[in-house]
Amino acid sequence: FMFGFMKNKRIVMFDTLMEQVSNDEILAILGHELGHWKMGHTVTNFVTTQVYTGFMFYFFSLCYNSHELYRAFGFDDESRPIPTIIALLLFTSTIWAPVDKALSFIMTVHSRKCEFEADEFSVNLGMSSKLQSGLCKIHLENLGAMSPDSWYSTYHYSHPPLVERLSAMMKLDTTKKLQ
Repeated sequence: FMFGFMKNKRIVMFDTLMEQVSNDEILAILGHELGHWKMGHTVTNFVTTQVYTGFMFYFFSLCYNSHELYRAFGFDDESRPIPTIIALLLFTSTIWAPVDKALSFIMTVHSRKCEFEADEFSVNLGMSSKLQSGLCKIHLENLGAMSPDSWYSTYHYSHPPLVERLSAMMKLDTTKKLQ
């Protein structure tokens, strides 16, 4: 994975990855991670998360003094202030929960799009076959679901299933050959 901004960026590869795949496959995976950097995915995800958190706390501030919310959960004594952590837990688990579900789905769809873009970047570097074989090895080693339900994976998986990624890379290879 990749993290950091500006001049302080890092790509992290675990030692288990180094043991699972060949050097050429590591280069292809590195090409994928560089694709995330080149396309600004890290900064985009950071900004999106900050905006999301800002909106959540803004709406929390609007509900913070809502005695009706606290009374609904048995906090009837208005003379005693509700601890902020309790108020935040009630807000996030009741009022914000449906908003969170919708926004989480949008962020998951965006994350999957970013993964396809990073795969395409590595393919355009000429590393398609090595990326495909490396992803297969990682997937098998980590016991990933081979054919997850498409609706379930669309909602819950931040990375597209392996079959979808391999299919997209094969289409890119075919398109490149026809050009």
